[in-house]
Amino acid sequence: MGVRSYTAEFESPVAPSRLFKASVLHLHEIASKIEMPTLVKGGVVIVEGDGGVGTIKEYHFPPVYGDSKPVRERVEELDKENFMCKCSVVEGGTKGIGYKSASNKVSFEATANGGSVCKLVGEFEELEGLEYTEEELSKRKEGKLATYKAVDAYLQANPNDYA
Repeated sequence: MGVRSYTAEFESPVAPSRLFKASVLHLHEIASKIEMPTLVKGGVVIVEGDGGVGTIKEYHFPPVYGDSKPVRERVEELDKENFMCKCSVVEGGTKGIGYKSASNKVSFEATANGGSVCKLVGEFEELEGLEYTEEELSKRKEGKLATYKAVDAYLQANPNDYA
């Protein structure tokens, strides 16, 4: 039993403020507008809160991901000035079966050309007797990354949205 983690990043021509606004503050709205391979269309709902710290969001996944129970995440940290958000899983998915706890942190940093770098960090505390393989960690990382890349593609195609 231990804590496993992954990091990932990608560069975008979209400003960090737009990426943060669309993919963190308004994902529940934009999810119904775009094709995201890791989520069911319209698959993000704010269950409790106003989007700030303490807010609980529910994510719905397609059956291809196996356990299709919705996942509820709580916003633990939110820094709108520095474009950073950290969430932890509170229930659903494989929590209690596949891992003890999980958290994800995303941040967007400005680049010299006016774009941004999206940085992801995921951590999973394994249950006793279970150990994540590199393949499983890679699948989780790619799933999270796909969501942000889908938002990025939408923003590039719609330069006036979430300005």
